[in-house]
This record gives sequence, structure tokens and C-alpha cells, in this order.
Amino acid sequence: MVGVAPIAEKLRENRLRWFGHVYRRPEDAVVKRADMITLDSNAMGRGRPKLTFDAVVRKDMSILGQVALDRAQ
Repeated sequence: MVGVAPIAEKLRENRLRWFGHVYRRPEDAVVKRADMITLDSNAMGRGRPKLTFDAVVRKDMSILGQVALDRAQ
């Protein structure tokens, strides 16, 4: 209507851009190592568990398909 991209599309684009930067980092980079850290917590809060960054990126990539893996596109 006003010629502006939907906010959900822009958020998806930025998440996938960040994921691409992190994915291409060396294995000893801090952001790669921080992904491997798991927090042990026995106490579960009420309601649905929060989505992890991995789950959101997987969902975004499934929406976009193979286009997200091709840097040229």
C-alpha cells in the first residue's frame, strides 16, 4: 500500500544475514563456541518454551528454500 516491505520479511532477511556471517566464521570464533554452550536448568517456566535462534533460522530457511544458501541470489 505504501511501498514498504513487511516487517516480518525484513526481520527474516536480517536473521539469515547474521546466520550467514556466523556460519562462515572459523570454528574457534567466539560466536561459534557460544552456540555450543547449553544451559542446564531443571526448572521449567509456564507456557510454551521460547524458540531458539537455531529453530527460527531453520524455519526461515524452509520458507525461502534453497535461495537462502546461494549468496549470489
